[in-house]
Amino acid sequence: MVIIGVSNSHELNLYEPVDGKYEYRRIPLEDLASKYIYIPLSVITDTKLDIRRVGILSYLRIHCGLNNIINFTISDIVEWCGAKPDNRRTNGMNDKFLFTLDAFNNGGYLTYLTEKSRSSYMKCKFNTALHYNECSDGFAAIYLDEIEKIMSYKKANSKDSTINNATILLVFAYLRNKINRRPNELKPEERCSENIKSRRERFPDAYNGNIIDMANEIGISSKTFSKIIDILECELHLIVTDKAYRVKNEDNEFRTLPTIFANAYKREDKYLLDTGDNYSRTEIELKAENMKQHYQGYKIDKKKRKNKTKGGNANE
Repeated sequence: MVIIGVSNSHELNLYEPVDGKYEYRRIPLEDLASKYIYIPLSVITDTKLDIRRVGILSYLRIHCGLNNIINFTISDIVEWCGAKPDNRRTNGMNDKFLFTLDAFNNGGYLTYLTEKSRSSYMKCKFNTALHYNECSDGFAAIYLDEIEKIMSYKKANSKDSTINNATILLVFAYLRNKINRRPNELKPEERCSENIKSRRERFPDAYNGNIIDMANEIGISSKTFSKIIDILECELHLIVTDKAYRVKNEDNEFRTLPTIFANAYKREDKYLLDTGDNYSRTEIELKAENMKQHYQGYKIDKKKRKNKTKGGNANE
């Protein structure tokens, strides 16, 4: 369920603690928006695996029964990831997905309970203990409504073969891991307006990174990464960014400053905490203030932002 138009929980008293204990008022989420899965960072950044690795693992985790048993065909997973099944040709699409399943099997994420097949039903058991152990070194929490939105997305330019739903999910999972999220529950010493304000200024819910470096870390081109950022922000409304721009150094050479990323809304567990520009844009601006320590004169390019958002509202 997508919730639209929820105002900042502290519109009148922005930094007053809620019930003396929380930074934000908690609004219960429903249906798919209240359920989420974890994707280990080790899978997100494992460039030896297929580019659809997060999509494949998401399918396995979502379709995992109470006994950790999953029944499926390779074609089921191929279609889930927005590709066309090909179960007849050797090294076709089904075989490519099967190779990734083999890698998960070899890595201990799952155990085959039937013979593997590119066309017949298969059964496997998911290793939840290993999965959560891998998450201890970093993970992305992705809600099921977000996965549904990404996996059902149809791009305007269908001829662009560099972008598919599973690659969009890969980039989103990477950013969800990187973007900082402050815990909603306040420590006793933080439960006053002055300390809440200071806490938010020190730890904004945002991340700054260089597009080329981030793209290399997950094994895609920087051009594809940039296109997906625009899809996630302007079409799917899942993130908000302040795009990098170039500045001239003291030696008169140009350099590109990092891009700042924030979530379009703040969720924690089964609750929506905040959403809209008053949340995401504020976090980005606080991050920009912090970056002045490392990049002299860093500032938000408001003109570029205005041109980018003209004619549309990305608030959710």
